[in-house]
Amino acid sequence: MATTRPPYLPVNPETRYEHSDISSRHVALAGAGILLGTWIFVSLLYFYYDALDRHRAATAAAPPARAAGQALAPPQPRLEVSPTRDLAGLRAQEDAELNRYRWVDKQRGIVSIPIERAMELIANQGIPAQKAPPNTYGPPLAGSRQTGLEGKVEPESR
Repeated sequence: MATTRPPYLPVNPETRYEHSDISSRHVALAGAGILLGTWIFVSLLYFYYDALDRHRAATAAAPPARAAGQALAPPQPRLEVSPTRDLAGLRAQEDAELNRYRWVDKQRGIVSIPIERAMELIANQGIPAQKAPPNTYGPPLAGSRQTGLEGKVEPESR
């Protein structure tokens, strides 16, 4: 008599498999343990950081004014809040500087005059000649052929 195998048995008898499923009770208990451990850890950290905060408040110096909520102006130079207004103010200040009479040095008799008046005086009288300081070396004068190599370099043959 031939024995027939039931269809649910493995074909290969050496193949192994789980005969039972994983226990859902154990999975639920592991998840609850992880959740409980996380909450305990978070609570301990909360109390630890609270203790650190109290310790820092008791031992540290007072916070800067800005951290305390007081608005202080930053040091110069500051950012421009209104560039057009700032430019208009700068130009007004420059115009006032260029278009008024004032003493620069009263003891030596040096006066600042408006720029238009100074240009009229220069146009009428000219610029007085000034003596060059001694031992001054500079670029050759305009229109001259001074190069500093006169007599030192032979001209090329053609």
